[in-house]
Amino acid sequence: MKKLVFIVLITVLGATFVLKDKPSFTESVDLNVDAKAMILIDAENGKVLYEKNSKEALPIASMSKMMTQYIVLNAIKNGTLTWESTYEPSEYVQQMTAQSGAVNLRMTPGNFYTVKELFTAMTVNSSNDAAVALAEMVGGSEEAFVALMNQQAKSIGLKKTSFYNASGLDGDYIGKSATETNMASARDVARIAQKLIEKHPEVLEFTKMTDFRTSAGIQLWSTNLMLPGMPLALAGIDGLKTGYTDLAGSCFASTGLFNGKRVISVVMDVDEKDGDTTNPRFQLTEELIERFVLK
Repeated sequence: MKKLVFIVLITVLGATFVLKDKPSFTESVDLNVDAKAMILIDAENGKVLYEKNSKEALPIASMSKMMTQYIVLNAIKNGTLTWESTYEPSEYVQQMTAQSGAVNLRMTPGNFYTVKELFTAMTVNSSNDAAVALAEMVGGSEEAFVALMNQQAKSIGLKKTSFYNASGLDGDYIGKSATETNMASARDVARIAQKLIEKHPEVLEFTKMTDFRTSAGIQLWSTNLMLPGMPLALAGIDGLKTGYTDLAGSCFASTGLFNGKRVISVVMDVDEKDGDTTNPRFQLTEELIERFVLK
């Protein structure tokens, strides 16, 4: 399909919510799992319930895809894209499919993929090629889309955020320098999550999916092990986005409803446990929610 090129109108809604500090005891709290940075907020009013090192810019890996989701959903909302718009893999996306270690939808040349399939794969299974495909559909190229990501970040007041790609892969993994890696503070990541849910609550219909079947008949599973029915399920969790790269370590931005209150947590560069880089981020998230929300 011919690449869809257009100018995305970014509406500056103003800072509807600003993360609100409370008198902090935070850094002295003893947690069973630690991380380089973390934050827990009330999604409705931005009140900070807990934080540690939340203002330092760090690599954010696939949590970057929340901004990709935001801009794609903007395009669907304004009618520039539809869920049924189709995409034929570009040469660059085909190259990504061949990359070892990169999570991919496994697109093949000559086949077409709908926006809905690409968005679902990016959201549920963290497919990197799907994220780039959507970026190409929206911006005409990933580079043009990244400019939109940075423009959107600036418009919602993010101070410690810089994007270099739509997927969150480390710069040196995709042929750039290590310094060209997506960065943000835990506060900024929480703010992206807050704005995403606020403006596009329909994203939760995708983030709460435990699995889906591709048009090629392949079943892909969610990377979020805290969803209902998953191994580390916590009642109330319905999103949002995991991340892992060599530079970022293990990361997770979660959201859920607890006692009628929606909260958002972000944990970044979570400590490994006996070589396990997957489960500790979920265990830490559960501990934060139990100690500061369900207490």
